[in-house]
Amino acid sequence: SCSESKLLSCRADCGLSRWEGVKRMNLSNYSLEAMGFQALRPGETIVGAFYSCRVYEVRGFTLDADALDLHAGSIAGMRYRLSVGSSVNQICRKLSGDVYADSEENWQKEHACTPPYLVLLFGPTREYEGRGNYFQTKDNAILTYDSFYEAKMELEAQEELILPSIISALACSFAPLDPEVRFLRTDRAVFGTTKDGKRIQDIRMTGSASLYGSRRLEAKEVQTRLADTLRLAGEIDAKVARFYHLALNESDPLKRFLYFFLAIEIQTHATFSAIDHQQNLANLVVVPTRAAASAKVLFGEQRNSWRALKERFVWCVLCVWTHLSDSDVQELSGLKAVRDKIAHGSIAVPPDASVSAAEKLATKLQVSRP
Repeated sequence: SCSESKLLSCRADCGLSRWEGVKRMNLSNYSLEAMGFQALRPGETIVGAFYSCRVYEVRGFTLDADALDLHAGSIAGMRYRLSVGSSVNQICRKLSGDVYADSEENWQKEHACTPPYLVLLFGPTREYEGRGNYFQTKDNAILTYDSFYEAKMELEAQEELILPSIISALACSFAPLDPEVRFLRTDRAVFGTTKDGKRIQDIRMTGSASLYGSRRLEAKEVQTRLADTLRLAGEIDAKVARFYHLALNESDPLKRFLYFFLAIEIQTHATFSAIDHQQNLANLVVVPTRAAASAKVLFGEQRNSWRALKERFVWCVLCVWTHLSDSDVQELSGLKAVRDKIAHGSIAVPPDASVSAAEKLATKLQVSRP
């Protein structure tokens, strides 16, 4: 059923990866008219650019501020804005100029969530002309029924491409805090705006749907970590972010472990490939000038044979990951042993400690980037 949310044009389970996964319910003209819709006049159209708004419940800290200053970023040419606060309505006022729900209290009860919240705003899309012939005006907004499917698909494609980097960066930026900070998908809204500033709510009948500790954080610290998030979101390898993001949203320990391990593995090979090996070798090894050429050939040939994950990991620790040490190399060895046991069928489920260790190491490779 349609929500009372002011920004919410259509509701979808935030776990769905594509809009095709939601059954679209077509209504007859008679049904639309019974709902209060009226036909457009001949030649009349509704045109607007669209935005999507994703809300996450933040667990792990509390915050006094209703809404912190917004942060804006861009990944692959796609713009997004975000903010954190204790009021989803106040956050959305800063991000989009309108509240999220008519009654924030009822919205919180409906979604069984508590503040603080992270809100991400994506868009705008290009302008789209509505495909439907019926509309109604409600609360100074134009209400349409499933008339802007293509706009929603564009937003979904944007989110699918850049959301893993943003959420992964957030998790890494807040990772040093104790207790751990989690961002739980809570709700999603799509809305449009016309050239003259009117809000478009394109409704559609769909459906959607968790003990933890917190500590109080000062607004300044949250702002600092959000700023670091924007930097990291633009730097994190897209393939790494994809698996890290999958792991964050996975409850199955086997999949969670394997996704985090893949994030470690991909990051290691990517970092190794980007190293200036000759310069780093010169920094690490003092070679007698009388045999400099021969040493260069020897070490060059040796480096080319480093194809194993651990060898490359150690070299990255020596050259790039200066915040890592022998204990991290040992951790990697232990995780690889668990991964090999899974691959060989010796175990079906990794130990809980290994799942936690994989997450910590995958995060550590991102937290202190050079």
